[in-house]
Amino acid sequence: MVKGRNQAYVIALLVFALISTQLSFSSSKVSAATNLALNKSVTESSHTQSYAASNVTDGNQGTYWEGAANSYPSWVRVDLGSSQTVNQVVLKLPATWGARSQTLSVEKSSDDIAYSTVAASTAYSFSAGTNAVTINFASASARYIKISITANTGASGGQLSELEVYGPATIPSPTPTATMQPTAAPSSFSAFAQTAASSFTSQFGTQLEASSEGGQNVAFVDNGDYIAFDNVNFGSGASSVALRVASQTSGGNIEIRLDSASGTLAGTCAVTSTGGWQSWTTKNCAISTISGVHNLYLKFTGGAGNLFNVQWFKFAAASLGGDVVGKIFAGYQGWFTAGGDGSPLNNWTHWSKNNNNLTANSNVNFEMYPDLREYSKLYQTNLGNLGNGQPAKLFSSYDQETVNKHFEWMQTYNISGAALQRFGADANYAPNSWNQNRDSVAVKVKNAAEAYSRKFYVMYDITGLDPNQWVNAVKNDFTNNVVGTMNLTSSSAYAKQDGKLVICIWGIGFTDRPGTAAESADLIAWFKNQGYYVIGGVPTHWRNGDNDSKPGFLDVYKSLDMLSPWFVGRFSQLAGADHYKTNQWQPDYAFTQQNGIVYQPVIWPGFAWKNMKNGPVNEIPRLHGDFMWRQAYNLKSLGVNTGYIAMFDEYDEATAIAKAAENSSMIPNNQYFLTLDADGVAVSSDFYLRLTGDIARLFNNEIPLTVNHPTSHQ
Repeated sequence: MVKGRNQAYVIALLVFALISTQLSFSSSKVSAATNLALNKSVTESSHTQSYAASNVTDGNQGTYWEGAANSYPSWVRVDLGSSQTVNQVVLKLPATWGARSQTLSVEKSSDDIAYSTVAASTAYSFSAGTNAVTINFASASARYIKISITANTGASGGQLSELEVYGPATIPSPTPTATMQPTAAPSSFSAFAQTAASSFTSQFGTQLEASSEGGQNVAFVDNGDYIAFDNVNFGSGASSVALRVASQTSGGNIEIRLDSASGTLAGTCAVTSTGGWQSWTTKNCAISTISGVHNLYLKFTGGAGNLFNVQWFKFAAASLGGDVVGKIFAGYQGWFTAGGDGSPLNNWTHWSKNNNNLTANSNVNFEMYPDLREYSKLYQTNLGNLGNGQPAKLFSSYDQETVNKHFEWMQTYNISGAALQRFGADANYAPNSWNQNRDSVAVKVKNAAEAYSRKFYVMYDITGLDPNQWVNAVKNDFTNNVVGTMNLTSSSAYAKQDGKLVICIWGIGFTDRPGTAAESADLIAWFKNQGYYVIGGVPTHWRNGDNDSKPGFLDVYKSLDMLSPWFVGRFSQLAGADHYKTNQWQPDYAFTQQNGIVYQPVIWPGFAWKNMKNGPVNEIPRLHGDFMWRQAYNLKSLGVNTGYIAMFDEYDEATAIAKAAENSSMIPNNQYFLTLDADGVAVSSDFYLRLTGDIARLFNNEIPLTVNHPTSHQ
């Protein structure tokens, strides 16, 4: 441990303090830190009218740049002229403007070609009066700094009046003068923004080193060391803190102290071994509520020797708990109808290819036959009798009795609730039979969730929406129908997370779904500005922006509260699940942890569509539960505790966990259907419901992590 330089540093500070009591600074020495961007060349994505990017580096807060309307992301890029060490940007709007929020990220580059993110995309509040936002990040070398804005509550394009860039502060040399010139206190920065530990205002005893997660981390931490941050704004109250730490040992603590290293103690976080000095984990700790502006000290205590490394910290308001994080939800289609069911459709939607009654080897559209024994209302098909001699009937999702039975199973088998699929939102909503049917089923889901103490939330599937008006379609449908007519969000069963109502948008960023990055950012911001907790159903390769993901969506994905990548059909067999653990889930989860996003991976039992698409028989085998459990086992071993099951009632593509035919005695005698014994092991019709319940218990630490599932086949 090299501490000599720190002792010398303390002595130098004491000497400097002594001198400063007798000497004052000349005006040239007390001016603010140098704005490296002042009067430097700047470029832009676009601008409207005369509000060009050159205004952001002219030193005048009254002039401003504004990106072209509805052309997100809007961006400005300043050329510092040469590589500089930077760790802070200050963004301003005209001081006379009203308050607004802008969602933006900060990137840096040495060559204006390859850029890396130094401050992840998040919403920043510009408050009337000052209209300035300070963003701190780990010290880095950069020639170009780029601000990318994806949403603005005050205008239809990004807006900035000043883009100021600063490097690490240096202590000026004291010079005797006749009069004392006080230094203005720097503006505060938000405690709720993720802040690099290396961007401290002052420190004692620590050193910096390169981090495996980028930038620098605080290292060589001993008992009594600290890092300090001036003018941290805790707003109306922070009650918890997240710290990104790594340690090869145990026994260290991080004390949260205010205004001095020995000041008010707000809380203490114990840091245990993470398995290595660059093996990072996020530690969440409750603290006494802190409000207002304070100088923050992270003081490190514990045994002798290296304690731990620190990458970043982020405060949060008191967690209100929730219905989704740490829980298992299942996708609920509710899209089956039957002739004679009294629904607006009154046909065989989704059971058949042409909506007519089913005829063997003709128009059958679904892969797995449901177990019919518990339904109180069924409808006769034209298929042959079941193998056990019973008539081949099917249920309708339009019936309240059917939806009740499904939610009763969720209650019985420990499934927290359902993501109610919402299809075909129409900007010009008309009461056609499809819309009427979907709305009726949605209300019945609400009723069933209330009756069986389950939770539900609306999941918009944007597949097939008009690319020219899909955002307005969702906004209009949600406002007028989901909230207005059906009052779904007023239900006691509607899911909340941290006090916010939950909404999911499925299909963001997919190459075969509508939407630009700017449009997606706009819709996410629209929900967030109304206080919703937003989940995004995103492509498998969201993180790299390739294969099934459009490029340029990373900042959009980062703006989500919860991120749920789609994995159905992407791999098969146990080896496939193991491959995805290493190559997809582990880096996915690490990224979401680093960026404060909850990871909700899709878990699925198997897949086939022989009847629908004439695909292979038993295309991705269920392996009598081993395939689904292996996904859960691998995810839990990485630390994941939240999951989405695809699907509850998707009999079409053989992903349903709801009760299904066990063997040939439970399917029509003249039509192929995939049965649960297809892999050579007999399992009960409720096996996948029981397996899902055990996955929920595994994720909630109620049962141990075991490579083989604990669920009996019968």
